[in-house]
Amino acid sequence: MADPVRYPEFGCYTLPGHISDPTQAFGEIRDAERLGFGSVWISERFAGKNADVLSGVASVLAPSMGIAAGLIQNLPLRHPIVTAGYAATMAKLTGDRFALGVGRGTDGFADATGTPRLTFRTLEDYVGLLRRLWRGETVDYEGPLGRMTGLRLGMELPTPPPVIMAAMGEKTLKWAGRFCDGVLFNSLWTPDAVARSVKLVRQGAEEAGRDPCSVRIWTILVSACDVPEEAMLRYVVRRMNTYILFPAMFDAICAANRWDRADAQRLRTALSELDADKSAGTMGDEATTRDLDHLRKMAALYPRAWLEEGNAIGTGEDGARAAQARLEAGADGILFHGSPPGELAGVLAAWQRLRPSALRDRPVNPGL
Repeated sequence: MADPVRYPEFGCYTLPGHISDPTQAFGEIRDAERLGFGSVWISERFAGKNADVLSGVASVLAPSMGIAAGLIQNLPLRHPIVTAGYAATMAKLTGDRFALGVGRGTDGFADATGTPRLTFRTLEDYVGLLRRLWRGETVDYEGPLGRMTGLRLGMELPTPPPVIMAAMGEKTLKWAGRFCDGVLFNSLWTPDAVARSVKLVRQGAEEAGRDPCSVRIWTILVSACDVPEEAMLRYVVRRMNTYILFPAMFDAICAANRWDRADAQRLRTALSELDADKSAGTMGDEATTRDLDHLRKMAALYPRAWLEEGNAIGTGEDGARAAQARLEAGADGILFHGSPPGELAGVLAAWQRLRPSALRDRPVNPGL
C-alpha cells in the first residue's frame, strides 16, 4: 500500500476536552497517522490525560508524525530537570519529531497547588533553564523557581526540542515572538484575528533581533464538518460554552476577534440559567451542559458569525476553506480540534484540491 499524502501544515488533537477513557487515543492516533496528518497534539489534564504517558503512546503509534505535548495547566508543577528529561527522552525516541508546549496556566490553579504564579519572568527563567540543560550545561540558579545548584541533564541534545507557547493577549503574543520557537493561537480565532495576532508575534521576534519567519505559528480550528447536528453541538457549541464560563479568557477571544463583549455577557447569563442545576465545584467543560436541547438553545443565541467565522462548520469543503483562510492570514499550521481525526477525511480530500504545492515539503516537527 502506498504511503499516504502527508500534511505537515495540519495537526490534530487527541482526546480533546475532558475524557474518561484514555484508550480512545489509540484509535485517534492511528487514524491521524493513516490519514497523513503532520502532527498529533496532546493537551494535559491530570485525570486520565498525563502528557508524559500519552507522548510515549504517540511515539509508538505515530512513526511519521510530529508530536507536540502541552504542559499548560501550571508549568512549575514539574521541576525543570523533570521537564527537560521528559522532552529529551521524547526527542531521542522520535528522532527529533517532538515539540514542547507551554502556557500561562491560571493563578487559581497555581495557588491551589502551592506553586509559583506564572509571570513572564518565571516563564523566561523556566524555558531558559530547559535550553541550558538541553545544551549539556551545568546550571546554578536562584530565582522565582527556587534554588538549583550544579544541576545537569547528563547529555547534550544536538537538536533541542522546539518550545511552543500558547498565547492570546498582545503582551503574550509579542513575548512568544521574542522567546519561543512556535506559537499556538486559541480556539475561535477568526482569519482576521489570526492576521492581527501573526503581526504581533512577528513584531516581537523582530524587536528581539530574530528572523520573524523563524517562529512557526499554529492556530486551533474547532471543526464539525460532515457530521450530524448532535456532533456539531458537542464539538463547537459546548466548547464555546466552556470558554464563556471563563470571563477573562472569553474577553481575550472577543478582543482578538473584535466581538461585542456585551453579547458574551448575555450568553453567560443564559448559560448559567440553563446550567443552574450543576453541582458546585465543577470546572472547565465539566461545568457545562451536555443536554442536546440546552445546546440547541445556546446555538440559537450565539451570533451566527461567531459560530461560522470562529469555527469550521458544514461540509469537508467548508472545513478546507476555513483552514485555507487562516493559512492565507499568516498561520503556518492548522491544529484541528473538535472532530476526531477519523471524521476529518472529507476536509483532507477537499484540501488536496486547494493545497498550494509550496506546503508539501515542510518538516513534521510542529515547532520547526
